[in-house]
Amino acid sequence: MSKEKVIRVQVVDDHALVRDGLRGLLERNADIRVVAESATGEEAYIHYFEQRPDVVLLDVAMPGEGGIASLRRILRRDPKARIVMLTMFDDELIALKALEAGACGFMSKGMESTVLYEAVSRVAGGETYIEAGVAQRIALQKSGRGLELLSGRELEVFRMLAEGVSVQEIANLLHLSPKTVGTHRTRIMDKLGCDNVAKLAHIAIRKGIINV
Repeated sequence: MSKEKVIRVQVVDDHALVRDGLRGLLERNADIRVVAESATGEEAYIHYFEQRPDVVLLDVAMPGEGGIASLRRILRRDPKARIVMLTMFDDELIALKALEAGACGFMSKGMESTVLYEAVSRVAGGETYIEAGVAQRIALQKSGRGLELLSGRELEVFRMLAEGVSVQEIANLLHLSPKTVGTHRTRIMDKLGCDNVAKLAHIAIRKGIINV
């Protein structure tokens, strides 16, 4: 990327500290400028079309309209939008959902600052960027029966349920109500043909999604 070209970035995350941190890391580079910060999917949509950034960094797990739903909404109006999904979990199933929905990149929030810069630069230049570890697991991943039917949010809930995380804890982590998480749990069970969490865990272990 030419140093004369300033990459305009939009940061979308419901946590102000995360947005501040990403802005600080990005603007250490003279050729990157954060032009918008958004805390919700609705703000992400409005700010995108106000600023028309070169790259959007969009959190997968936001309260209300989730990141993948926001991704699809922006792309419906602007199919050329360059959007990189960010997540706490470097999960290849969520990555696949995001990429299938039209994301240009996928990376975890634990990335090094140099990786963040590389991702933004490459995506702004027209490439796709997937964090190395996730890309490797995508190449090896053979989805279990029904997993392709789960939404991005359901995949997050599925992974945590399989790891033994309680409904209340999942609700706290994803900023959702326990009732909403319970609804996701029911839908996941229906789609995967399971009647208890132990069977979900068996699927996740068998497919290498979680470790024993």
